[in-house]
Amino acid sequence: MKIQESDKFKIGGPRARYVLIICSLLYAINYADWQVMAVVLQPMKEALGLTDAQVGAVNTIYFVGIILFIMPVSHLIDVWSRKKMIGLMAFVFSIFTMVTGMVGGFVSLLFARFGVGVGEAGFAPGGTALISASYPEEKRGAKLGIFNMFVTLGVIIGVIAGGYLSANFGGWRTPFYIFGIPGIILGILAFFMQDYRLKKEDGSEFIHEPFLANLKQLMKIPTLPWLYVALGMYGVVQISVGTWFPALLMRAYGIKEDKAGLIMGVVTIIGLLGPILGGILADKWQKKREGGRMMLAAVSTAFGVAFLLLVLLAALDISNKNLMIFCAVMMPLFSISISMAFPAVAATSQDVVPPKLKGLSWGTGILAFFVLGGAWGPLLTGAISDAAGGGYKGLALGFAVTGLFGIIATVLWVISSRHVARDMKKAQETV
Repeated sequence: MKIQESDKFKIGGPRARYVLIICSLLYAINYADWQVMAVVLQPMKEALGLTDAQVGAVNTIYFVGIILFIMPVSHLIDVWSRKKMIGLMAFVFSIFTMVTGMVGGFVSLLFARFGVGVGEAGFAPGGTALISASYPEEKRGAKLGIFNMFVTLGVIIGVIAGGYLSANFGGWRTPFYIFGIPGIILGILAFFMQDYRLKKEDGSEFIHEPFLANLKQLMKIPTLPWLYVALGMYGVVQISVGTWFPALLMRAYGIKEDKAGLIMGVVTIIGLLGPILGGILADKWQKKREGGRMMLAAVSTAFGVAFLLLVLLAALDISNKNLMIFCAVMMPLFSISISMAFPAVAATSQDVVPPKLKGLSWGTGILAFFVLGGAWGPLLTGAISDAAGGGYKGLALGFAVTGLFGIIATVLWVISSRHVARDMKKAQETV
């Protein structure tokens, strides 16, 4: 079964561009809303009288909201409406972002951040499904590369604008009020995006199956179990480095958080090239061989791990200026390489499933990313560092171990690539 064009749904053209623009801007706001929390954490903690443990619980409850709701929301995306779910999700995470600015204590803050997590649970599956359906298969990776690039833009906007608003315009509550507004506006605009309805070959309405039946069918597609487990292993590397790298800089070179944050910001900005480059190259490789997108993910992740290990050479002699310069060049290369994989994997998750499973397919991928790796990777890195005596060398060892998970992801994505051709063909024939 293929998605058919109609008067209300066109593949490519102005309507597809509108989908890409609205979804990409919402993705940026989505991550900006999340990142604001990090940049105002200290003044919020002091103002509300929170302990470090309570702050940790607030961050955890956000991910709990995502993990608990991403699967049922992804199912609704498939069986109801992609554009309506995207619009509703935008309202939810934007409203609860604004509510965060109104909280008066620990319990209300937990409630607000849980709501933000719930709102953000379904956006990536919905946006990925609608963008991938709005463009021809051969352009899917590049368009999803643009979409995923806005994640990094959102992080940068959240850190810079959030910090500026907090410091200059009324304190830590202000950024939450301001950042909730564009999400609501874009949520309204999302209802004007095109969307598709599934029909059988005879033109009759398609009747969707229950959630568990769809999930069972999804897990029978050979490409996907390998893809999902690898995505979790990939999450160990990506989230751990993003969490601990500023601390590594501060420990190794005795710099303060402002300089460490600036360095991380520069690395992140350079890393914007990754999703775009990865999407374009993944599409080109896919034209040469089916499964090429997964091979691109595997190769770029392997290079990312290699660059990370080269960065860690600085831990051998942090007083060596030439070595420091070399490692400073390796870190942006790591950022670019590791982020190239994501659009390729997202596109493949759409290539190998019938249209009725597109939202659930990537929703399962996001769940795997967090549960199988992203949620516990930073804890593993910190535990290894403690066991090794802490300091910059302890963290460097922790990073080196997380790199091994990147190698596992590489191997699993190569295995996954071998099933893509057959699964793509079967997806086109599946009702």
